[in-house]
Amino acid sequence: MGGIKPHGKGIQITICWNGKRLRPTLGIPPTPANLKYAIRLKGEIDRLISIGQYTMEAYYEHFPLSRVTETDGFKRASKETFREIAEKWLVSCNHLSNGTIVKYTQALEFWLDKVGGMPVGDIKFSTIASLANSQGWKAKNRNNMLIPLRRVLEMAYLDGTIATNPAERIKSAKIQREPPDPLTADEVEDLLSHLHKYGQQIVNVFEFAIFTGLRPSELIALKWEDIDLRKGLARIKRARTFGQEHETKTFKVRDVEMNARAFGALRRQKPFTFMKGAYIFENPVTDLPYSEERPLRRAYWAPSLKALGIRDRNFYQTRHTYASLSLMSGANPMWVSKQMGHTTMSMLLTTYSRWIDGSDKSSERMKLDKYFSENAEKAAQNLAEFNF
Repeated sequence: MGGIKPHGKGIQITICWNGKRLRPTLGIPPTPANLKYAIRLKGEIDRLISIGQYTMEAYYEHFPLSRVTETDGFKRASKETFREIAEKWLVSCNHLSNGTIVKYTQALEFWLDKVGGMPVGDIKFSTIASLANSQGWKAKNRNNMLIPLRRVLEMAYLDGTIATNPAERIKSAKIQREPPDPLTADEVEDLLSHLHKYGQQIVNVFEFAIFTGLRPSELIALKWEDIDLRKGLARIKRARTFGQEHETKTFKVRDVEMNARAFGALRRQKPFTFMKGAYIFENPVTDLPYSEERPLRRAYWAPSLKALGIRDRNFYQTRHTYASLSLMSGANPMWVSKQMGHTTMSMLLTTYSRWIDGSDKSSERMKLDKYFSENAEKAAQNLAEFNF
């Protein structure tokens, strides 16, 4: 009967738990009614085991005469709370960037409010799934909120505090990836002209961003010592977020070849910060380096786009603008990928295929036009000779 059988004056139930096969006995007579009860009980026990919620307390309650003890590898439900494990997990995140830790901490505030005081062994899949799916979060935000929850519970699982991680069964939402939305060449020039109202330093930082393709966090972390004027290179080896310097997004150092527009922005920036010998770009309001990119985005980028009637987009589009303009001008995609610091060539081909196609379209069409016109002339000549 699927792991249920009479055993003397009781009913023996076979279960598999923590990799072991157990055959405890229910101390009730094996009557037809009791056998049906045993079948239902086994089904519930199997369900709890499958989701990691079966405990020694429940086992002893079901089978008080069993001789299985904790020394056999079965632990009682942990009374350590989610909050206690979350605090330990945050300490283990010290190697991450300050910005990442801030985002994790903000997301954890929600979970700590909801389940922080619960013993981690009592947190069920249904509880956290209901919370995750009932807040009205957008797909990307929901996925980000689940990251620290999964990792805290994963730490509890790796410590052996819980048998399984219930958050692992919550699927991430599918996200529609937004395509690049770069500025056109005309929009770039209009934007830079408009930015003069804020001062030369603001023009310089945006012109350098657009004509080098640096990530905003890399742009504000760039120092004069990173510039090789003889070779025309800018070495990108750090980023800056929330006032903290850290490695680049790909954890790789790259050298960016500077074009004439980038050089021009550096030359005009030199009188402002070169003698300080540190960061190239500073906030002209505070005369201090930018701790993050938000002041540039909020005070200059967004208001300028609005004033010019250009569609609103994020500051990161300066990077996409560089890539699209480079490809449209006929630059080798492999060179552009290296400039951008992509980990693989396929990333550029996938993201910017539209502009790669655009750069080749006219030349390829001209080849076809030439081929067909030449063949048309030959066909006409052959026809004339035939008629003759």
